[in-house]
Amino acid sequence: MKVQVILKYIGLCLMVVSGFMFLSAAVAFFYGKDDGTVPLLISGILTGALGVFPSLFVKGSGKLEQSEGYWIVVGSWILACLSGTVPYIMYGGEFTVINALFESVSGFTTTGASILNDIEALPRSIQFWRFSSAWIGGIGIVTIFSLVMSSISGNAAKLTNVEISEVARGSVFARSKSFVLMMVTIYLILTVTCTLALKLCGLGWFDSVTQAMSACSTCGFSTRNASIAAFANPAAEYVLSLFMVLASMKFVLLFAAVFHGKWGELWRSSVCRTYLFAILISASVICTGLLCSGTVSGVGSAFRQSLFQSASIFSTTGFATADTNLWPSLCKSVLVFASVICGCSGSTSGGFKMDRFVAAWKAMMLKIELLRSPNAVKQVKINNLVKSSREIEDILIYFFLYIAFICAAALVYAACGLDSETSWTASVACMGNVGPGFGEVGSMSNYSSLPVLAKWVSVALMLIGRLEILPILYVLRPRNYR
Repeated sequence: MKVQVILKYIGLCLMVVSGFMFLSAAVAFFYGKDDGTVPLLISGILTGALGVFPSLFVKGSGKLEQSEGYWIVVGSWILACLSGTVPYIMYGGEFTVINALFESVSGFTTTGASILNDIEALPRSIQFWRFSSAWIGGIGIVTIFSLVMSSISGNAAKLTNVEISEVARGSVFARSKSFVLMMVTIYLILTVTCTLALKLCGLGWFDSVTQAMSACSTCGFSTRNASIAAFANPAAEYVLSLFMVLASMKFVLLFAAVFHGKWGELWRSSVCRTYLFAILISASVICTGLLCSGTVSGVGSAFRQSLFQSASIFSTTGFATADTNLWPSLCKSVLVFASVICGCSGSTSGGFKMDRFVAAWKAMMLKIELLRSPNAVKQVKINNLVKSSREIEDILIYFFLYIAFICAAALVYAACGLDSETSWTASVACMGNVGPGFGEVGSMSNYSSLPVLAKWVSVALMLIGRLEILPILYVLRPRNYR
């Protein structure tokens, strides 16, 4: 394993992060210098220098091994999150070391959980850095870096294959060498279109850009303490609902629809179709629950809130227009289910992914069918593509690990003194990169009151969930493991 080459690629990824720090500082100059200007400039210089340093000693790279790809991706994410804490620590305020790390990891992993009690007190430069970290993390740090590499068929493709799971590349449209370009192109189109739509809804340019970056990265950071509820803008809520759903659907299918007119592919995809049905069923159940319980008066208001929160949680964005802690148990239970399943692979969404859920469901139904006809020769098919036994096995292993991490973290939270509702929903929310849970970490609350140990566990859980478990387990495996 070539350590120097690994450090070189990690350094190149840090240079991307450094560029966004300078961009955030430029925002401060645009609006007039603020208290975040100097911290961002210094952080950009330090991160950029750290990124350039390995390249001074490593001229070539050769062909990367798969194991080196895992180290590069995991190392890039960890060091990006660590470098992202520097502007926060230098700025001060509510940012202790652990709080700064929590906010940085939450941004890069697009979890959207926050430790800030007064977001509106932040200068615009620091606010923009929060959204920038989320926007980078939404598409993937290494994915953005891969776009500028000379050949997507070589080392860049290998790195992208580590960062973007195999289930995300299963579509026929994802077999092209231009897969990364397709992803980034759709990401940019969604962000720009959402920005313009929010501006037409009456939001200012800064709010429009930042909320669009947050929605399309499915992060959920907002410029307001009360999240999207602070705008009291129904039109903006419907716009954000639409773009949260689009950002959590398969980008390769969106690319085929936009550039090749194949809109039917979105509906023909059993995964996307199931995902849309799940959101509509969730919204219907929640709307009914809100009306029957008297929590919300008026069908229009109940429908808007239920649709927005269903789209927000299923997409793992975590925006809020209401205090869901006050909702009936049925409504809260539906949102917890949404926090586990979440959006489609090949998008900016986190969670277990609807693709895996559909495959596991079909595998279960097939197993039941084979009990009646054990000699039948049948296979799991999704969109006429056969899922091999190895693929099904991988999904089941991933599901076991996913649930195991949730349970382990929930027990640690409980040991820290948190109540059961907070412990379990915070664990689900951090593992799925959703953000809000219930109890002390509800939609109108934050993670600031969590004990220090619980914050460290949350940081680890967010990273493990964003990198989809296996790359981190590979890096942390014992050296003598075979």
